[in-house]
Amino acid sequence: MKKQLLILFLCSVSLKVFLQQDPEAKKILDQAAEKTKSYQTIQVSYKLTVDDRKENTSSISEGRIRIKGDKYRLDATESIVFFNGKTMWTYNEDVNEVIITEPDMEDEDFLSNPAKILAWYNRDFKYRYVSKARLDGNEVHEIDLFPNNLDQPYSRIKVYIAVKDTLLYLVRSIGKNGIDYSIQLHDYITNRELDDTLFTFDPARFRKVEIVDMRF
Repeated sequence: MKKQLLILFLCSVSLKVFLQQDPEAKKILDQAAEKTKSYQTIQVSYKLTVDDRKENTSSISEGRIRIKGDKYRLDATESIVFFNGKTMWTYNEDVNEVIITEPDMEDEDFLSNPAKILAWYNRDFKYRYVSKARLDGNEVHEIDLFPNNLDQPYSRIKVYIAVKDTLLYLVRSIGKNGIDYSIQLHDYITNRELDDTLFTFDPARFRKVEIVDMRF
């Protein structure tokens, strides 16, 4: 599930170095978060890269995310995730199966919900500004996020925010298990009307789908 939704971002000794929040990083993160929140809807395409440092392998997949408030829909190569703000449906086309869950939004971490990709940095992370950099010819701000909860599966999240429009450009998680995830976002479309039915799974549209309801 983490891979599907990432749609998507230094160990404890490094955390001791950055006990105070970096004001430059906070300024840029605040600007990016405010701009993102100002949009009623967001559609964005993504490229997900998974790098296994232990096995020296890499894989790439692409898809699209549509966000409206707390709702989102993620169309990936192998699955579609629908979330209407309360219920999540994860549809796997290969086996024609949908799994229904109700995520605990209070316990959910930043990597679990693309609709909250810039919402948890103040609560869950220490952060520091690294530098301006260039990625694929684009000038970006590079910022490191260090989780307050050291039990997270990642040691650090690297965030790259475009200088020209303060939109999120790339998020990279550095995994403690040697597996890193990078999500590059491109082709933003904002404030386009999105019908609420997009975010709810309709079994009538999926012939003979097997429904696995995990709600209690």
